[in-house]
Amino acid sequence: MASSSPRLLGALLCYNDGDLVQDAVGYLRSQGHDLVVWDHGSTDETPEVLRRLRAEMVELRTVPRSVDFYGLYQAMSEHLLAEYVSRYDWVSWPDQDEFLEGPDRARPYRDWVEEVLASPYDWVQFNNFNYWWTAADDVAVERAVDRVRHYCLFADCGPRIRAWRASATNVREFNHNAPLGQRFPTMFNLRHYPMRSEAQMRRRLEVDRAGLRRGGSNFHYDNMSAWRERLVVAPERLHYDDGRSELDHSLIFDWRSVYGTAGTAPS
Repeated sequence: MASSSPRLLGALLCYNDGDLVQDAVGYLRSQGHDLVVWDHGSTDETPEVLRRLRAEMVELRTVPRSVDFYGLYQAMSEHLLAEYVSRYDWVSWPDQDEFLEGPDRARPYRDWVEEVLASPYDWVQFNNFNYWWTAADDVAVERAVDRVRHYCLFADCGPRIRAWRASATNVREFNHNAPLGQRFPTMFNLRHYPMRSEAQMRRRLEVDRAGLRRGGSNFHYDNMSAWRERLVVAPERLHYDDGRSELDHSLIFDWRSVYGTAGTAPS
């Protein structure tokens, strides 16, 4: 008798990414995941899009902005532990502007997840491929994932730990801390779309993430606000993703020139 398909759960914390949230939901659904989605008081089109997609989710919740951002990952992970992990085999929890892939594009993400579940390992770490708007983008293309094609690996960012066995779930610290158990030895890949147009970038810095820094966390938004000229990246300084070829790991662009470090945050 053939074994049943693994039960996959996706988690999303959303805030003001209305241009991308339909793709984020659709991608995880296409990879066989049930979805738990929390919207942290978005003021753009995100709530409307999520309401329209409600049938695609097992849970949709609005969390008011009065709830501290720095407690959201803990709250969501505690909720998953209490309500969901006993019913699922796997949890995928990308940031709202990230799309998870396997180590290569020969197979879809879901197939790679099944390989990990058949192994003795418990969780996966991802390479962070940063996608950035450039002057070469075709503004007539509405979907950001189709329009924003230029990227480079961000090698020295915080660890992207975005997926694990449901039984390995623990309290998350911005999804950088290790879950329970052992890491799968091969890195997976993710596509990260933090800045998708000049207008969206300005809103993110001036409204959505303004004043978010606390201690050593989220210093990069202060840095980027202080040196706007660095945020315009020429397309020839990045790789181009045609959607089929393997992602290029060569470090032709230094993302620290855009994000800076904690010690360079303006006072």
